[in-house]
Amino acid sequence: MTGSVENTSAHRDDDESADAVTGSVGAGTAVGLDVTPRAPQRRGGDGGSTRKYLAIGGVVLVIGALAIVLFNGLTNAALFYYNVDEAVAKHDQLGDQRFRMQGNVIDGTIHKTDGGVTFVIAYKDAELQVVNSGAPPELFDAEIPVILEGNFVGDEFHSDQILIRHDSSYDEKNKDRIKDAQEDAKDRSGSAG
Repeated sequence: MTGSVENTSAHRDDDESADAVTGSVGAGTAVGLDVTPRAPQRRGGDGGSTRKYLAIGGVVLVIGALAIVLFNGLTNAALFYYNVDEAVAKHDQLGDQRFRMQGNVIDGTIHKTDGGVTFVIAYKDAELQVVNSGAPPELFDAEIPVILEGNFVGDEFHSDQILIRHDSSYDEKNKDRIKDAQEDAKDRSGSAG
């Protein structure tokens, strides 16, 4: 057997090849490849990385949804606010842009329609015809300050929301506007009667 081992070692290419002799040569000694079973090797396709990508995707979706909600909230909060005289003066600039407008409902101009109510709103020297869709609030009446939300359609203001009472934070931030509106309403009621 020694002769056959010598022949094998004489014909081998190098020490690292598959036909290299391992260990000491003797009877029953294995020559050649190591065939011991091994655990399978993973190449980045394991469930851990998939879960990682799903978690990142979920976080991105949640952040995107929050950004949309925040953007819509800020857009609604950032509606421009004008008194009737300011809105009439900026009619061409405002076009069909949505904004809020404050003024006093003129007595005798309120008319119910199938879809809501029409009336004339005034502030200082300006008056404007309003077409409101939907039912007005219960406290809606003539000669009281109101805030309307809507846009110009031709020479009319089309509104879909009428606000009667201001919350306390609005009252604090806009004391002068409220005071001016109340004085304007008093002047109108005094001149009408």
